[in-house]
Amino acid sequence: MTSMKSRTWPLAEATEVAEELITLLRPNCERIEVAGSVRRQKARVGDVELLAVSKTSPSYLNVRPDRPRLEYVHLDARVLELITKDILRYRLNKKGSRTYGRLNKLLVHVPSGIGVDLFSTTTENWGMSLVVRTGSASFCIQVMSRLKALGHSGHAYGGITLKSGEEIDCPTEEEVFRILGWAWMDPQQRE
Repeated sequence: MTSMKSRTWPLAEATEVAEELITLLRPNCERIEVAGSVRRQKARVGDVELLAVSKTSPSYLNVRPDRPRLEYVHLDARVLELITKDILRYRLNKKGSRTYGRLNKLLVHVPSGIGVDLFSTTTENWGMSLVVRTGSASFCIQVMSRLKALGHSGHAYGGITLKSGEEIDCPTEEEVFRILGWAWMDPQQRE
């Protein structure tokens, strides 16, 4: 396992790594896209952030009629395969422990040494997740503050809870901007 020090890479190098990983992961995803500072086209980036919706298939292990069917997550299987092939490696978080969960995986692209944050979401909440994962941090604070001012709350892994308590899906970034009452902003404008 590896921890990351504060290092940056040129956008072109990070973009190349992002494109390679998207190509390798795409067969196991319903949808996958670059996010973060690469999507915002920053000249230098600290990591590659990817947002994905995994393909799933039913698992027939331990299935009982009174329990929901377990899901086999294709993205996890592919990531683990890339780890065994030494293309990816686990990365430690700031506290020194491994972060590899259902929604957030901290990894390193071994050939380049670039950190990779792989986030998962659902098709229904793709838009909100992409807004949050594209950032920047200050832009996300503005988004969450605006939602709070409207009486709503936003969720980092997708969706918005309206002031009425109703949970709504945000399948597109345009839907998020509509709820915010803001005009569309290209990722490069989100600082």
